[in-house]
Amino acid sequence: MAGVVEAIGVISGLLGIVQFGINNFQTEPPPGSTIKFAIGLDSSSGLTDAGGDLPDVRIWNLYGDFVGMKADPGTVGNGDVGQVYVSHENQGVYSLMSANDDAICIAWASTTWSAERGGNKYAVSGDFGRECGGTWYHSGMFPYDNSQYQPDCFWIDANGDQPNTGFQVRWPSYAGVKFNESNRDAKQFCNNIDFGLRTENDPHSINFWTKRDSVPVTPRRVAWAASRLVVSDSESHSAKKLCESSTSMGPDFVHTDEELFCEMESKTLYHFCTGTKSNCFDLDSHTLYPKNGNAGVQRARVSGSTDSPYAAVVDWRKNNNKA
Repeated sequence: MAGVVEAIGVISGLLGIVQFGINNFQTEPPPGSTIKFAIGLDSSSGLTDAGGDLPDVRIWNLYGDFVGMKADPGTVGNGDVGQVYVSHENQGVYSLMSANDDAICIAWASTTWSAERGGNKYAVSGDFGRECGGTWYHSGMFPYDNSQYQPDCFWIDANGDQPNTGFQVRWPSYAGVKFNESNRDAKQFCNNIDFGLRTENDPHSINFWTKRDSVPVTPRRVAWAASRLVVSDSESHSAKKLCESSTSMGPDFVHTDEELFCEMESKTLYHFCTGTKSNCFDLDSHTLYPKNGNAGVQRARVSGSTDSPYAAVVDWRKNNNKA
């Protein structure tokens, strides 16, 4: 339809096609992406201080490669649409929006890819913030002039006034052509990939699908998890279960009763070293030995650490002075 972009929205708690007026998108952006944020409208008996700081925007391509960002892009008033431009190569399939200190309530967000990136236009309704567990309120905003539809808005904030510090979007997931009439559950998008609310301080990494067909395989783990090791002997925990799960994500994990080590980046399970140190994990030194049995280790030691190749070792054992 000329003059509109069709996206998946949430109407009365059910998925539906929502039209976003073309004025919600940038006409001819420079190379990269232009993201617009519509902000809820203040009123004497409704929202207050819905406007504030626009979020930092980070962008990744289809395969989870980081391509660009814009930090501290300015402010936006209540009832207005703020704009953030990010210069980057490749198509900006994933975006992460990290809040700044003055909270905003987002009624919808849209992206326009420049002509060099395909010229695509996508939008996501603020209703998904509500459906996925965010704090929200009625926005009082109309995305298109031929509809009475008004999405709700959801809050993001960096200084603790609101619980969510940001959100990520996989933009093509909201294209109208992908709408499935047989599946009307809006929460199917609350998978922390197509849409995901964040609570950590200054979010800076994403989860992404690892296959083109969007079959959920293991999301790439966040940066902080790569330098940590967790040791446990709890009957409720299992290194084997962690490694065999396609959706587990976090630090490397050792279970002392199982005598197993799960290397979480590749989801590879190793037995403890006994006798020869070949293709095994040494609990005392926290060292993963290679298949050829050489004295070298697969994991580089953390700078300044002489006892462990990890920056942090978290011991969950009942008697955690077992070294």
